[in-house]
Amino acid sequence: MKKMSLHIPNINEQAKIGNMLKILDQTITLHEEKKRQLERLKSALLQKMFADKSGYPAVRFKGFDDIWDQEKLNSLVRLHRGLTYSPNNVQDSGIRVLRSSNILDGQFVMTDDDIFVKSSVVNIPTVKDGDILITAANGSIKLVGKHAIISGISENTAVSGGFMLVGSSRIPDFVNSLFDTSWYQRFIRKYVTGGNGSIGNLKKNDLDKQYVKVPTTSEQGRIGEFFREIDQLIINNQIKHEKLLELKKFLLQNMFI
Repeated sequence: MKKMSLHIPNINEQAKIGNMLKILDQTITLHEEKKRQLERLKSALLQKMFADKSGYPAVRFKGFDDIWDQEKLNSLVRLHRGLTYSPNNVQDSGIRVLRSSNILDGQFVMTDDDIFVKSSVVNIPTVKDGDILITAANGSIKLVGKHAIISGISENTAVSGGFMLVGSSRIPDFVNSLFDTSWYQRFIRKYVTGGNGSIGNLKKNDLDKQYVKVPTTSEQGRIGEFFREIDQLIINNQIKHEKLLELKKFLLQNMFI
């Protein structure tokens, strides 16, 4: 270390560089904290804006005061299992097969590692924007049950894989938010089989027959839209945070010689 030669700017330039990096670090921390606050806010509102055993939520939008009805989940969302295919069916292009890796932090993503199969082997409906993608089986039981609303998919270009469920609903944002509630977490803990090295598995029929409390379709729409906006705020802060980290890395690599 003693023999290393370092290029050091004058005191004035050192101060300017240090101050700039300090401000950048503070901004990064600010976006981290804002994201955590939004996540805590969302968690609290999920507890308050979905009805408890009484049939009434603690917090709701003005103009809604009806008791929530109890219905089977399959009246809200129609689920089907994904495509079963063999390695021989895989090719460089064709129909995209959506897997657990297409759900990241509650958001739908398409990746460079996505798999494609021949269109001739697809014997199930293709997915569309607004469908809900759910991990139904995974070697890591902690990943079973994660979900996201599909977006940015061209028509007739993708299906879900055999370890996935896809749900179609008139109001997908409400159903997706319902899957963020404590009810869904309790369901996952109770019904997902597996563990001790075996693949965790969520059965479609178990989910279909669950009873949930639901409001009118208009209130479902308001709730779904509200939580979609919160999710977008969380995403925006995450994107800003990642860009700031990239900026800091770039500056550290290019401001010192």
